[in-house]
Amino acid sequence: MRLSGLRMGLAVLVLSPVVSFAAPGDAGTGIAATAHDFTSNGVNGSTAVGLCTYCHTPHKAITSQLLWNHTLSTNTFSWDVAKTTAGTTFPSFVGNTYKGPTAKCLSCHDGSVAIGDIAWFKEGSHGGSDQLSTKTMNDVDPNFVVGATGGVGGAMKGNHPVAMPYPFGNAASTYNGTTTGSLAVLTEWQADPTSLASANIRLFNDDGTGGISAGPVAAKTGIECSTCHDPHNKAAVDDLFLRGKITGSAQSDGYLCLQCHKK
Repeated sequence: MRLSGLRMGLAVLVLSPVVSFAAPGDAGTGIAATAHDFTSNGVNGSTAVGLCTYCHTPHKAITSQLLWNHTLSTNTFSWDVAKTTAGTTFPSFVGNTYKGPTAKCLSCHDGSVAIGDIAWFKEGSHGGSDQLSTKTMNDVDPNFVVGATGGVGGAMKGNHPVAMPYPFGNAASTYNGTTTGSLAVLTEWQADPTSLASANIRLFNDDGTGGISAGPVAAKTGIECSTCHDPHNKAAVDDLFLRGKITGSAQSDGYLCLQCHKK
């Protein structure tokens, strides 16, 4: 995952001397044959796993939210600067307590947790020495690692901010404990990118007590990894699960950056 390039793809492991990666399937066609398809990537050698196993489980999940199966990172994620040029504070968050979807993405993509470190599969837990795979994303391909910059866990230097307020309706928002900076030119953002026909952008809302839910709410709206990426490859329109096109020069063409930014 490279948030700096607005890319995310989960490279997965084959337990053999050769590590292979699946190219993403056609955008919008679902998980099968993408880099998030653990069955087609031969994960865990001879152990057959389901399409959803490494992220979700119907029983004995780590949390009921999304029936999440993958061990969450204990890193505290933060940026190398205190504020944006508009005065919006870069928030920090802890991977195993933050309730936004970004924590789920970083449970693999920060490079600190083994890809096969999951709560439950086939009537057994698979953490510690019993992991389905002991390899981390750092071991497999550091290009897909976000957070572990220069070996410092949780360092988000140079990556597009997430868990951050979005000025929905061209008004300030408070999200994850931080508020849109007073110098932000609010008209430089799309008022409601979720309504645009050119891409399938997602926004989220914060109830002020740590609860994060899908959908924008006035004055409480923010962005997460899945604002720009669809890990299930249903709303993706470009490679690596992107909800907008990685190339282009116009919002109407679906160019990803311009789905939120007006430039």
